[in-house]
Amino acid sequence: MTLLLNPARYHLSLLERGVIKSFQIVKKSHKFHVHVKVEYDAPERPVSGVLGVDLGMKRSAATVLLKPDERLSPKSFLTLREGEKNHRLNQLNRLVSELQRAERYEALKRLRHKRKHVAEYFDRFFAKRLAGLSEGCLLAVGHPKGIKYESFKGNGKRRLRKLLTGWSYGRIIKYVVEERAERGVPTEAVNERWSSRTCWKCHSRNTERINQSTIWCWNCCKYFNADYNAAINIGLPFLAKAAGRGAEVEPAQTGDEQAREIAACKPGSQHPSGVGSSRAT
Repeated sequence: MTLLLNPARYHLSLLERGVIKSFQIVKKSHKFHVHVKVEYDAPERPVSGVLGVDLGMKRSAATVLLKPDERLSPKSFLTLREGEKNHRLNQLNRLVSELQRAERYEALKRLRHKRKHVAEYFDRFFAKRLAGLSEGCLLAVGHPKGIKYESFKGNGKRRLRKLLTGWSYGRIIKYVVEERAERGVPTEAVNERWSSRTCWKCHSRNTERINQSTIWCWNCCKYFNADYNAAINIGLPFLAKAAGRGAEVEPAQTGDEQAREIAACKPGSQHPSGVGSSRAT
């Protein structure tokens, strides 16, 4: 059998680098696809730090770069957003709604898998971007395991359930692991439960979530950005000499809009809910 293929340059480079382990011809959606499994060795690279990553829905990711015996600086914090992906998916959703109202079923069939392909493309692009930012570092990404099961129907959080439906965190983590494996750098996906509500500095859960972006630690009497706090908690267990870093994270350093608004509040003062810091801990 002779097959005429038109592979991309990327796929040709993979065939040159590795050994073909399997070859399959698959029929899907009235089209034939070729699946080729190639195996090659990626040399391990040394790492000099840890990049903690907290995935989100509105903000795609909050990252904090942690290095042994180095203080955190404003350059250590970075927020990634996927505005283009959301814009494109919203366009497709509106188009599908219009076609459904007009009962144009043939056009709907042609768009049947379009949203999925667009989401996969942008997720892969985001994974490559995150892999490029974490060169030379071990990447620790939080896995929100079970979050969709906890947001069951009837729990009074309808808007949250709608947001979770379009959040492809599992696919993003999978793509990130694949991209970094090709570069020979390790990736750790850990359960992120309690990461945003645990103070990274004193490891206490005696905290209060003031709003979606900010938490207040009653032990430290300080404000922290919730996303960056989670990213630090995710990355700290994989950082050598983490306990002796002596780093300080202040809300003003995070560069977050909400954090800048409350940066003027002094430790020990009342937080925006009106409750004073004299609460027993």
